[in-house]
Amino acid sequence: MDASALLRRIAPCGLDCGRCLDNPESPIADHARALRAELGGFGRRAGFFAAMDPAFAAYADFEKLLERLGRGECRGCREGRCLLASCRVKDCVRERGVDFCHACPKFETCDPGLPGPLTARWRENNLRLRDMGLAAYADWLTTQPRY
Repeated sequence: MDASALLRRIAPCGLDCGRCLDNPESPIADHARALRAELGGFGRRAGFFAAMDPAFAAYADFEKLLERLGRGECRGCREGRCLLASCRVKDCVRERGVDFCHACPKFETCDPGLPGPLTARWRENNLRLRDMGLAAYADWLTTQPRY
């Protein structure tokens, strides 16, 4: 994968936008679309199955979720909008002229304004990214749990 594709995939915070549940090109979106296609018109039969297993009574909500996951609304915070709308990181790196937070001279003392444990994850991601380099980091991310 070339550098520009890696920059589209890896967010400035170090998260893998390419695997995000809100990215329409992610494996999650692909699987959601495939599952919807495979289920076809099952919604018409869900009521019948609900009589045997109450879990099927919630099928309409499940179908809405599959549709939402399959659609996705973000192509990465460098090109679109982040699912975490309050995130300031993408704007900050743009203003400072860096691709990743670790490249900013204020990184060590920065408070990215992320909620709860995301700040620790942001810092860890950027330290690892700085130490490994972009390509190796992107490869490493594919072996990590998504969320």
